[in-house]
Amino acid sequence: MQSLSARPCLLRAQRPFTGAKSRSIVCVRAEASSSSPVPIPTWPKDTESARDVFSFGGSAPERVNGRVAMIGFVSILGPELSKKQPVLEQVGDAWFGVLLFSLTITFASILPKLVSGVPLKELHAVATSENLKGEGLQQALSLFDTNLELWSGRLAMLGFAGLIAIEAVKGGEAFF
Repeated sequence: MQSLSARPCLLRAQRPFTGAKSRSIVCVRAEASSSSPVPIPTWPKDTESARDVFSFGGSAPERVNGRVAMIGFVSILGPELSKKQPVLEQVGDAWFGVLLFSLTITFASILPKLVSGVPLKELHAVATSENLKGEGLQQALSLFDTNLELWSGRLAMLGFAGLIAIEAVKGGEAFF
């Protein structure tokens, strides 16, 4: 292969989808630039460690537990209502799925931190309805702010624990 300085036009190709044998020539030349070099993008320094994220007062535990509880509470209502199957029996029958689902939600909850390089505390602080205001779809998404998610998760955790407690008092019978 020849160098760029010896032969500036390196690539010759046929035009696609034509029956003719005509060829196009693409020339590539490098020019010296007197301006400053292209700036290299810098990522913000993320000082939040995994211990900070998953500690008792960290930004992940309550949100992850709330997200799992919200989806878990809704998913146990179907068999509870239709088959009269108690909660602990449902969880015991599908323990591997519950574990896998919990790990998936945990990873999905910290993924924005890993992708953006911004601490989760900052990401959650920005996700308020005041910052999400707009028109159309953005206005609908402003309903899903961080505080509403926390309170919905707390209620789902209380509902899940309450349902287990009621069924334990009733002797393992389904609540509904």
